[in-house]
Amino acid sequence: MTLLSPQSTGTAHDARPVEPADAPATTVTEPSDEALGSELAQLWQRHRQTSLDRISLIEATTANVLRSVTDDDAISEAAGAAHKLAGSLGIFGFDDGSRAALEAEHLLRLPDIDGRLLAEAVVALRASVRDQIMGPVAALDQASEPAATSRTDASFLVLSLDADMISGLTVEAAAIGFSVVSSAVAPDLDVSHGGYAAVVIDEGSANSLIGWDGLVSVAAMEAMAGKATVVVLTDRDTFEDRAELAKAGVVGVMRRSERPSLIVSSLGEAVARGRAAPSIVLSLNASAGLEDALLRALDDSDCHLDTRSSGTEMWEALEEQGADLVVVGFTGSELSGPELCRMIRAHPRWYRLPVVVMGGRSRSQLDESFAAGADDYLNVGMSSHDLGVRLHHLLTASRQSEARSDADPVTSTGNRSATERALDLVFRLASDKNEPFTLALVTIDHFDHIRANDGTAVGDSVLRRLGARLVGACRGDDIVGRWTDDGFAIGLHGASGPEASERIAGVLDGLAAEGTATTSGDRAHYTFSAGMASTPADGSSLASLERICETALGRAREVGNSVVTSDERSARPASSVIDVVLVEDDDAMADVIEYALGLRQYGFRRFSDGADAATALGQGHVRAKIVLLDVGLPSLDGFGVLQVLGSQGVLTDTRVIMLTARSSEEETLRAIGLGAADHITKPFSIPVLLARLDQAQIGEVA
Repeated sequence: MTLLSPQSTGTAHDARPVEPADAPATTVTEPSDEALGSELAQLWQRHRQTSLDRISLIEATTANVLRSVTDDDAISEAAGAAHKLAGSLGIFGFDDGSRAALEAEHLLRLPDIDGRLLAEAVVALRASVRDQIMGPVAALDQASEPAATSRTDASFLVLSLDADMISGLTVEAAAIGFSVVSSAVAPDLDVSHGGYAAVVIDEGSANSLIGWDGLVSVAAMEAMAGKATVVVLTDRDTFEDRAELAKAGVVGVMRRSERPSLIVSSLGEAVARGRAAPSIVLSLNASAGLEDALLRALDDSDCHLDTRSSGTEMWEALEEQGADLVVVGFTGSELSGPELCRMIRAHPRWYRLPVVVMGGRSRSQLDESFAAGADDYLNVGMSSHDLGVRLHHLLTASRQSEARSDADPVTSTGNRSATERALDLVFRLASDKNEPFTLALVTIDHFDHIRANDGTAVGDSVLRRLGARLVGACRGDDIVGRWTDDGFAIGLHGASGPEASERIAGVLDGLAAEGTATTSGDRAHYTFSAGMASTPADGSSLASLERICETALGRAREVGNSVVTSDERSARPASSVIDVVLVEDDDAMADVIEYALGLRQYGFRRFSDGADAATALGQGHVRAKIVLLDVGLPSLDGFGVLQVLGSQGVLTDTRVIMLTARSSEEETLRAIGLGAADHITKPFSIPVLLARLDQAQIGEVA
């Protein structure tokens, strides 16, 4: 990946820390079997649907063969899909599926295809991945077993028998800092628990598990809802169904077919609302009697009352710490209640802030207050109980209104759920038009430190300015939305990696140079980091781009003040010698190999097209110590790439290791004859791959 510093756009940096020449060698700790299995399980979930789609393609072609309907292009496409499955299924632990895919590929490449044998192979292929979690994928299933130690407020409890759903939710929840605990034994569930952040009830599983009219009744869900956020996933959507769930206190009803990422992002936002910090009630023009009444009204709540004596002090407090509600007396020495209300309504950040004006029993004061935009007008003589009820109602209504909005309240860009939906729509649009799409994740460096030292208001100001600049740099169908507490996701339709990098780096460069005004009047200069990934070079799904962006963002943060963009996932600038160049068009296989390379901290770059790799390596634009070269590639196959590298003298300083699901003696001899140093048959294990790289003496190649 190319790293560009916003302070000097175009300057390249290495993603890994530079050690002194006499520093001791870095000790690399190999992952445990459990950790390795868990990582493979998560990677499998990222690519599971692609594998199932390939199986469906082979099944459709097999049906045509059995009907004597032949289409050479369709058969060739199915053979290619089988070839990819033979490698990727095996590496994920589906050994039977790998063998069946290899047999299907062999039959599809014969001049006369035996439809009966092909059908048998395809049936075995489908059976290998249907209704079961195999090999390392079992790590997710085991990790989701209920355990007393797992019951924390950072966990989602999922009541489901659907292993695919559980696994998908587990992967997506991990991305936002939550774990998933599942239960397939609902009759023994203690519904009075209070340790989970949210409970997800899969109605489809509940029917077969315990009967929807059994334990998971309105009463049971009501008991759960009293302790945690409850969401129901269902295939039903009638008025009666929703009325029953609403009576039980369920806060979310979603379709079972919804993408796991959208389910989890909605859960995360619901939990965040439930964990809201104590409310701040800011008061101005409060007489001694009014202040005393407010204190009594808020005495038994989580609200903090902050009373200020002047409009200037109140406004400074608002800018410095924010507020959830403003209570102002109608009459004031500097500003009247309606005048202050108009000031708040005119402010781009505070215009949604609920404002209560308190005065006497005067119809004219009431009319003037509401005309100025007040949310309520209350009599100063009302009881403390009634005053407390009205204030809490306004606070709750404000939060619910904010929750119903797709807008992030701080930056006015889309919130996480809205951004997920918008990115999915634009990504599909770009895919349908066969146009490039770039995803970027941008964060503010050391954001927690900024808030702690410079104040929440300054931190929010930096966020708003960053969001506004990113929106300004976007075009047409592009998307900008709040993604995390400290940053944004940007979807750029029609923008290649280099173009997107230039646009994003320009925004960050300008904002870092400008600085941001602090409460002291000085200008502080903050820095930013970004990770980027693009289609078609980095993946064919939005989920794969998200994962690559997260990895790239992690590298950018390690360096600090940098943009890590994907130019075919280069981990170093092209002018240096890269540890490993991976030439592989299967995203699932590439993700596993890249994970393995990361274990040894190897710098790498990936190409998914044979001709592109041959040009970059053959002309010296990219130099590598090792090339991991797949045989079945678009544009130019692995043997063609190897032949180009030999003719250009690249093999003098570069070792090539061939990767293929076919390992015939003829193929092996051909690769060696063209200059390959080694040959690895798919599927292979990560330890085997790393051992072969060690044997190639990656650290000593010139």
